[in-house]
Amino acid sequence: MNFLNKIYAWILKNYIKVISFLLVIGLAYGTYLYFYFMAQKKDQEAGDLFLNFYNSYSASNFNDQEYKIVFDEISKIDDASIYLVMLKSIYATVSVENNDLQKALTELSIAREILSSKGSEFDFLKEIIDLRMVNIFIDLEDLNRANDILKNAFTTYQTNKLILRGDILAIEKKFDEAKQKYIDALERSENDTQKNLINLKISTLTD
Repeated sequence: MNFLNKIYAWILKNYIKVISFLLVIGLAYGTYLYFYFMAQKKDQEAGDLFLNFYNSYSASNFNDQEYKIVFDEISKIDDASIYLVMLKSIYATVSVENNDLQKALTELSIAREILSSKGSEFDFLKEIIDLRMVNIFIDLEDLNRANDILKNAFTTYQTNKLILRGDILAIEKKFDEAKQKYIDALERSENDTQKNLINLKISTLTD
């Protein structure tokens, strides 16, 4: 009880400091909640804009004007929004289908730049963007730039990385090395469809 009495006496003597301290803590917490809910609201708004666009999206009838409007609106909300990455990815897909590979690379490069500001929780998306860029560079026969991207660390899509390394080595007619990459990918793969594809690639290797 003596200890509690001392605390009570100290509080009475320093009540202004105590009240000030509690006010600072309350203000800090309130500020945190404000910015947290504002960020949540912005993310929800950006997400709604993206979903409305995505639900009306058609690869065969892509609307450039609508795309630009949605992109600008989301950019005003958050110029580093993950939904901008998704929009760029969609535009890259359309560009590939229209055989505009340089445009697709530009869109994917911008998407990758946005992702560079994100944390490790988006590493899987960074890997997807990298793999798509590698595929395009292979189509353009720019194997050096394809290999440069494949030097990046891959965790989620390590199997896909090995397959693409095998594809590049096969193009370079380094068939033994290509086969080994395919075998390494085969050992990692847990997808039957992917395994069948890898086996097909192995079977088509010729000296």
